[in-house]
Order: sequence, then structure tokens, then C-alpha cells
Amino acid sequence: MKILRFSLWLFAFLWMSSSLYAQDGYWQQWVHYKIDVTLDAENKMLTGRETIVYKNNSPDVLEEIYLHLYPNAFKDENTTMAREAKADYQMPRFNEEDNGYIDIHRMQITRREEMIDWASIPVAAYDVDETILHANLPDPLPPGGELVIDIEFTEKIRRFLGRAGYRGNQFDMAQWYPKLVVYDEDGWHPDKFHTSGEFYGEFGIFDVSITLPFDYIVAATGKVVEGDPGWKWVKVDTSLGPDQWIEEQKKMKEAIQAKKEDGETRTVTFRAEKVHDFAWLASPDFLYEYGEWDGIPIHVLYRSHVRGGWTKQVVERGIRVIEFLSTKFGRYPYPQLSITHGLLGGGMEYPMLVMNAGPGEGLISHEVGHIYFYGMLASDELDEAWMDEGFTTYQERWYQETLYGPMGQDMANLPSYIPSFARSGPFSSYRENAINGSLNYMNSGFYEPISKPAHEFRGGYGVNAYTRGALFHEMLRYILGEDNWETFCHEYFDRWKFKHVNEARLREVAEDVSGMDLRWFFDQWLRGTPLVDYALDEIRKMKNADGTWRTEVDVVRKS
Repeated sequence: MKILRFSLWLFAFLWMSSSLYAQDGYWQQWVHYKIDVTLDAENKMLTGRETIVYKNNSPDVLEEIYLHLYPNAFKDENTTMAREAKADYQMPRFNEEDNGYIDIHRMQITRREEMIDWASIPVAAYDVDETILHANLPDPLPPGGELVIDIEFTEKIRRFLGRAGYRGNQFDMAQWYPKLVVYDEDGWHPDKFHTSGEFYGEFGIFDVSITLPFDYIVAATGKVVEGDPGWKWVKVDTSLGPDQWIEEQKKMKEAIQAKKEDGETRTVTFRAEKVHDFAWLASPDFLYEYGEWDGIPIHVLYRSHVRGGWTKQVVERGIRVIEFLSTKFGRYPYPQLSITHGLLGGGMEYPMLVMNAGPGEGLISHEVGHIYFYGMLASDELDEAWMDEGFTTYQERWYQETLYGPMGQDMANLPSYIPSFARSGPFSSYRENAINGSLNYMNSGFYEPISKPAHEFRGGYGVNAYTRGALFHEMLRYILGEDNWETFCHEYFDRWKFKHVNEARLREVAEDVSGMDLRWFFDQWLRGTPLVDYALDEIRKMKNADGTWRTEVDVVRKS
């Protein structure tokens, strides 16, 4: 019976992936992950089995395969990430109790398309170099061929560091499973985990079943298709006042504990399509609120002690952000959005899921914006960070200015970290801060081009990827003009959603929409470090015949 179910699953996968054959010279690989994983919260361990179907849509014969094992970046002080952190004076913990890693216990690879009897398939040989697993294929994989990879693994979950891990009774699980390395027109991308830069993944389907302690509430990439994530147990009645709510929450906790027995677990299954990553988080301390935009559910989960800052507001902000993105670029195409209270100091994005440290509107618009710029328009975030960080930083400012005017922030409700004596201003606008920060950087003596691999910057990753990357898109809007810009945003989304994008593809859309040759603009902004220096020269003051005065100033370009 298990073999039959797998055969039906494989058939469905092949049928759904057939639409991604090469078209107009473009192709991309396709994957289907089926993962069953169990969380041992007490011992901070994850145990899983993963079956991957991999379809070779490329014109090349493949003789090897690579997998990312991201948790190994946190194994000890000798990894690439650890050495880079030490060189940059970022001192992560390196001890046996806090570190994390992933162990592969068995891997099998077959090309058989009929029913698979795993007992007859030999165990595959492979090599692991830190965060990269490499294996030669048992037979070359031709164009149009499919692989099935079956893996058993365990992961020691690290104490929270970077983007994932545990703190207290919360687990933020990102970059946690064996993940196929991208193969594109440039070949394989077996990039190790670095301190700067993010990720690159193949689009496909994820069917992920998570078994966890009974009282843990869980949210994830994808839609719940089986099991109970626990949301209804902890759903907040937003009509209640603070005192009433405290009593209601107490009753909730008592009801959950009454259902829980020692060692009891439950399993929740999520399904996600047209995504290139999968993340999840779980805690017994989450509260839940529900919202909706145009039929799309918005799930909000946060820890109980921050209810005052999150309740109602995050749902409302999520609705506004998803409406803005749908209007300016294209309708949000996924079946749900989850905005959650993560452990990271800022925020982090995953398909259909964001993990935010706080409820701020700018943070929500930034991280949800990433579901478009990296999530659906999937650039290589390590090699071209400006494409996702720059575009989503720009759209965050666009959103804020659309909502609150030129200042780009809600002046009536300034963030709590601004002291009372400073609230009377004067304030610089969102745009002015970006320009001033960029100018200071450009005159610092450490000026670098925007477009270079994230881990190769000499300290300029943040300002180039985010601040100057956003200014690039703002200037592109100016060059294209307002009408062309609106058309460009929709065309870029329509043409390249659920595909891999790069500079050339972005520029092609801009040139097609505008009819301009924009190579000069992209070259100057992305690969050069020009400085344009203007100075005031002669100043002339003249009295007009009507008694008024006129002042003329000569502005000279020095370089």
C-alpha cells in the first residue's frame, strides 16, 4: 500500500511539472519534497525522513547531485561561517551544548519511475564538506529524466543563533532540512553558508508533516491539509478588555493541559506549491488572531506577553500590505499568509511565512514584501542581494509614503524607541535618511559596487544591498517615468513570478516596457563606484527694474 501511494504521488508530480519544460530558451529544475519530521522539544532534536523527486528540465546530462546541509554551519568554530564571523568580530557561541548540526544516516538514489522497493536500492555514497553534500549519481540523468532521493536524518537544534534555533520553549526552524542545490544555466551553485547573504532554491512542492508535543502551536510555509495546528485553542477574542482577557487565557491554558497526556504528540501536515523553501516555528506560548484579504487567510501568531502591541494591529497591517503589493505588482497568489513572532532581532522572510521580532508596520511591509522579491521573483540572494533586498526596501518606502505621505512614517504614532524630547522633531524623511546614509558611505573610503557576492563585501553589504539597492530602484523609476514604472512592476511580476531572476532579466523587462537601452544605467549603478561632485561657483545678485532682486548661482560639476 505504501508503494502504491508513492507511485500515485510521483505520477501527480510528473504531470504538474510538465509545464516547466524549456520555453523561449528559459528552463528551471523542479522538485517535490515529502518530509516527515518529529520534534523532540526536551532534547532539542529533530528526526526526519525526506523523499525528493527531482526533474531535470535542463538541456544537460547530470552526473552528480548536491544538497545543502545548512545546520552544519553552526557545528563548531572551523566552519566557513564561523571563520567569517570571527574575522568580522562577530563572536557566535561554539560549545557542544549550544551548537547545532545535521547528520545524514542513510541516502538512496534511484531513477526508476515505476514502483520503488527501497529495500532493493543500494545506499548511496556521498561526501560532506561542511554545509554541502555531494554525491555521484548511479547513472547519468538525461534531460527530462527524474531522480528519487530518499534520506533519513537527525538534527541537533542549536540554541538560537542567526535565523534559527530554540530559545526557551520556542523553536524557529529555518534552513533545517537537506535542500537541493540549484542547477541553472551557470551550472551548480554549491555555496556554503556565509555570515552575509542569503539563499537560492529550486521551485516545487513541499508536503511536510510535523509531529510535535501536544501543547505546541505551529505555523509554517503552506496550507494546513491534515491535523490541527492548535490555532483554535489559543484564538484571541479581540472584543475582551485586558482583565477579561487574562481570565480567558487562563481558561485556555487549563483546557489544553486537560487534553494533554504525558508524552502525547500530534501531527500537522502542510502543503506548499510553487515555493523554493519551507520554514516553520512552534511554541506552547503562542496566541492566534485571524484576518483575511480578498478571501486569503492571514494568520497571526505571537507570544502572550506582547499581546498589547500585536493584537488587532498586525492583522490590519498585514491586510494593508498584501493589498498594496497585489495592487502595485500582482495579486498575492498563495493560499495563506502567516505573520509570526520570531526569535530573530529583526525579521526574516520565507514563502507564505514571516518571522518578525515586533509588530512595526515597516517591518511587516518589508518582510511580507520579500514573499514577492525573493519568494516569487527568486534571485540568487548570495550573488545579487540588491535584487531582493533593494527592491523590497524600495517597495517598503513606497508603501510607507503611499500610506503616510512624504515623511514615510506615521508621525502620530512614532516608534516607542524615539525619546519624548525628540518627538517634536525636526525629522528627516525615510528617503532623506537613505540618501544621507548612502552619501556618507560613498565618501567613507570603503565605497564598493552594489553588485558583488554578499560574502565578498568589505563591510558594505548592508548599505549596498538595502540602502543603495533601494535607491537604484528609485532612480530606475525616475528614468522610466511614472506610467512605464507601473507597467514595469506588473510586467516583471507577470513574466517572472515563480522563476529565477537576475540582473539581465530585470533589465530586459525595463527595456521592453520603456523602449530604452538601459545598459549604461545598470553598469554605472551596479558595477561602478562613480562619485559626482558639484560645487557652487560664481554668485551674482542683480536688481530688477521693478525693484525686486534676482540671484544667479553657477553650479559647476567638478568630477
